[in-house]
Amino acid sequence: QAMTNAGGGSNVVTAIFQEYSQLISIDHSFKIATPLLLCGVTFLWWAHNGSSGVDSANEDSSSLNEADVQSLQRTEGPSDDSVIDDEYDDNKSQQSCSSLSSSSAAAAYPNTIHKPIIKCPTREKARAQGLVLYDKHWYNVSKFIAHHPGGSEILEQHLGTDITHVFHVMHRNPKQIMKYRKPVRGATEEEMEDLLQRRFDVSQEMFDEYEEGVMTISHAAAYFRRDRFVLEAFEKDCAKLYEDFTKAGYNNPTLFWLVQKTALVLMFLFLSVFCMKLAASDEQQSSSMSSIIATTPLSYILPGIFLGLFWHQSGFLMHDAEHHNLVGNELINDILGWLYGTVFLGVNGAWWREEHREHHAMLQAFDENGFKDPQMKEDIWVQNANLIPFYGQEMIHFLANFQHILFIPIIFFAGRIGIVVDSTLTERKFRPWTILGNVFHVLLHYAVLSQTSTPIRVYMAAACQFAVLSLQLLGNHHIKPWNNIHSASEGNFSVWQILCTQDFDTPVWFRWFYGGLNFHYSHHLFPTISREYFPITTPHVRRLCEKHGLPFIEVGFVECVTGMVTNMNEVKKEFAKHGAGTLSLVYG
Repeated sequence: QAMTNAGGGSNVVTAIFQEYSQLISIDHSFKIATPLLLCGVTFLWWAHNGSSGVDSANEDSSSLNEADVQSLQRTEGPSDDSVIDDEYDDNKSQQSCSSLSSSSAAAAYPNTIHKPIIKCPTREKARAQGLVLYDKHWYNVSKFIAHHPGGSEILEQHLGTDITHVFHVMHRNPKQIMKYRKPVRGATEEEMEDLLQRRFDVSQEMFDEYEEGVMTISHAAAYFRRDRFVLEAFEKDCAKLYEDFTKAGYNNPTLFWLVQKTALVLMFLFLSVFCMKLAASDEQQSSSMSSIIATTPLSYILPGIFLGLFWHQSGFLMHDAEHHNLVGNELINDILGWLYGTVFLGVNGAWWREEHREHHAMLQAFDENGFKDPQMKEDIWVQNANLIPFYGQEMIHFLANFQHILFIPIIFFAGRIGIVVDSTLTERKFRPWTILGNVFHVLLHYAVLSQTSTPIRVYMAAACQFAVLSLQLLGNHHIKPWNNIHSASEGNFSVWQILCTQDFDTPVWFRWFYGGLNFHYSHHLFPTISREYFPITTPHVRRLCEKHGLPFIEVGFVECVTGMVTNMNEVKKEFAKHGAGTLSLVYG
């Protein structure tokens, strides 16, 4: 059907130019900006009330008393002979904490970039020989590094270490992969003890970093009991939990779940087009509903929100597909990742897969040369004091002075365009189907936006909705510690992931909106587990953390965003203390 029944889908170009000429009017811009701002404030209020009103008892349980600690100390994980079948209990009182207090953790972080790295003799010797330890045997992978499907960088950083557990949780079929590989030799007891001691030492270093920084978060001390932590017992429980999850089939999602999530994505696209049609129909006939939509900002806000939700939920399915967690076949997963990501979302699925693997394997890590986690790296703001030495550009020095003010506006008004452009231009390997996917994405949105006379405003409203996804992705890690990769790779993988992650506290009816990010501990500890089962696995992860004295933090969405902004402000002051930025006279 023609746009406003006036001449076919090709009129979308004319409509864009006409709308642009209107948008350059200051008076008209205020008319557009005001409802968008009100819509954003209303949504944040709604999300806040939804996530903070799960249980009124939360307010009384934000800190643990001694009786609570003793009770948690007796908490046991899943039994050896039980199949995990219990559901997440949403009616029980859950402890919540503020994302960040007014005295942020950022300023407390020491600068660890140039700290001397304690070297483990066993690890260094094995690294030089290109060896990794798997199931008490050394394997030579020096010739395989360049061909590693997850990228050579990941394997290089884990040379000389015991990769048994991380190899299991990062691969869907680890035993089949290792079936035909022959070890060089078995590991001696001295080597095993040396690596175990080094893992323990690195864990203690991470605990120190956590206490110096993140413990300034409100009530975080109630969740962290390092005196209860015993590394060997923790590693056995992690391995047992992984075995229980795989035996229960939690790495195999059901077809019904995939169809249900795909239907949700397509429903939002349909609702976006339906609202555009409803607004356009008022030019031909008058009805109460179409008149209300067509004559108010809802004519572009409603279709924009639904289009943004189409992108939003497509992004979650792209994430699942690129983890190969949708179906059993890797090729089909890659195709689905291309469909949900490149075609629907406009973000290169293959680019996401490459960077996301490194994000999981080198979470919030750096070395003397810069960032190792590409997905948590930011080019226009500094989110952690440990990263300050990596920002030498004068433009960053200027922007850092106002990063706590610019953070939210940049994400809302430039985040969508930034990730689309970045995923297209920074792809590491040229793939013709990426170009084909981009063409399909443009054609799809050309057809959709042809149904409205205000395509720019619809797209802007959709981009603002999409910005919520960016805040969700950042919120799980943004205020957590950054670690030197040389030490972190020698430590315990599960400890590393737990200390650098947090969950979103959200009610059951609103879980669909978070796409599994509300269960991020489960995802980072066991990346091959389907998010369909996160409501089941999360209570077991919680008990694992409580049993071993490790933090299990849940925050509301608004609390998390507020904490990120506060963190930006504190890092800005730390940035100025180092002589960078125009505010150094104030904070220096």
